[in-house]
Amino acid sequence: MFMTIALSASLVLSGSPAQAATKPVTFQGFTLKVPAQWKVKKEGVDLRVITGACSARAAECKGFLLGGPQAVKYASEGSPYRPDQPYHPSSGVTECVPAKKYYSGQATRVRTSTTAFGTGRQARFTEWKVSCNGSKMKVAAYTQRVWYVKAKKVIVVDHWKTLGLGAILGKAVWK
Repeated sequence: MFMTIALSASLVLSGSPAQAATKPVTFQGFTLKVPAQWKVKKEGVDLRVITGACSARAAECKGFLLGGPQAVKYASEGSPYRPDQPYHPSSGVTECVPAKKYYSGQATRVRTSTTAFGTGRQARFTEWKVSCNGSKMKVAAYTQRVWYVKAKKVIVVDHWKTLGLGAILGKAVWK
């Protein structure tokens, strides 16, 4: 009995089997293994993966967008995605993601690199710091991370710095 309790306590403290539960998410020819508690919602022809809470103060729930050819085609103010610009499909002013009472403003590129997106595929990764309410960075700001697989016309947009997302995308399985 003592051994069973000790083993159960060890699993709870180490976070092993329960936290390792995953489910597949398939989109545009690839499959990701994501934590089982994440929810997947269809958004037009794209998918929104919801990873956490939905706050009434935020413009969107915590999570990220899996976008295909349509998202790439209209990713820059109604024009095709441009790696030198943040993802901004709207031609107008957009709400600040973490604090929708403000508007998104200036974006500053933090870094750009090439990273694995599954076996044999590469994505261009770009991270942006986006200010809210004009240039007043101290009012509100957020980070936009974009993975773009040009050959497959796939884009992943994360406004919440989703923990482990880069590793999950790196293990994508392509058909």
